[in-house]
Amino acid sequence: MNEDVIAETGARLRALAPRAADDVRHAAHPVGAFSPAMAEADRAIKGFLYPRMYRHDRIMRIMGDAERLVGALFARYLDRPDDMPAEWVQIVDSGDAAARSRHIADFIAGMTDRYALMEHARLFDSTPELR
Repeated sequence: MNEDVIAETGARLRALAPRAADDVRHAAHPVGAFSPAMAEADRAIKGFLYPRMYRHDRIMRIMGDAERLVGALFARYLDRPDDMPAEWVQIVDSGDAAARSRHIADFIAGMTDRYALMEHARLFDSTPELR
């Protein structure tokens, strides 16, 4: 796939013969792309994987549980910022609601999966296993 996209992109660049970045930006078709044969193979692979793997019922259930877990953490920290580590609580006390929400979101975004699960278990009675 890597070799195909490199070769196809090279061929498209040679055909376009851009003299400036705007020539690439305004090209009628994408310059970086798979060849038609590889694009078809990519669509076939994704057509197989999406329903069987990425959108499988079990995966969708786990993703839903994970989304609810993250949402619960966000709501908890918004309501009770003192549940966050002390170094994060200091900044949350700002009167700017948007900045406060962004700060809490940044804290959650920096969590590993394991840490988020441990935090949820510490703060709530029931935590999904996400398996």
